[in-house]
Amino acid sequence: MFMHGYQSYMEYAFPADELMPLSCRGRVRGVTPSRGDVDDSLGNFTLTLIDTLDTLVVVGALDEFERAVKLVVDNTRFDSDLIVSVFETNIRVLGGLLSSNSYDIFEGHLLAELVRAKEPTRLQWYNNRQLLKMAEDVGNRLLPAFNTSSGLPYSRVYKPTIWYAGSSKTTKRHMSLLVAVQCFSKWQHFHG
Repeated sequence: MFMHGYQSYMEYAFPADELMPLSCRGRVRGVTPSRGDVDDSLGNFTLTLIDTLDTLVVVGALDEFERAVKLVVDNTRFDSDLIVSVFETNIRVLGGLLSSNSYDIFEGHLLAELVRAKEPTRLQWYNNRQLLKMAEDVGNRLLPAFNTSSGLPYSRVYKPTIWYAGSSKTTKRHMSLLVAVQCFSKWQHFHG
């Protein structure tokens, strides 16, 4: 079932953030009709592809994982002139790029390293740093949202001029953000 959805996204929607299942077209923020705040999860940064990197490894689709990593490295940029959800960008983009809230990531992308350990001929072009550098870019863009008097992050961040709107409403969102930011901060400390 996962591969059906993934292949449909790749065939009909890539590099858009999402596949619109009824029209079999990609949802591109600013081009397709707006759904209001729901679209704040979209940043025109190949969201679905990044979000599925870990699942491709879990289901054993290693050829597709290698292809997807290459597509992310070659096609994803984070300089869109859009307001995006800090929570969604954190869990789906930063999480997808790091693919772990573990400190094991500091020497390289965890899943890329696992795939290479299992099959040394894979990902020979990958230098262990591309996805982590992309994660650093996203993390640096999200960090200002945490500069609040309450210590709880703003719910949205605007790029590239970086201003913030609203406040996040749920403890679950705050905790997942804080865990990811802690992981990101530790990575920055080791690789600053």
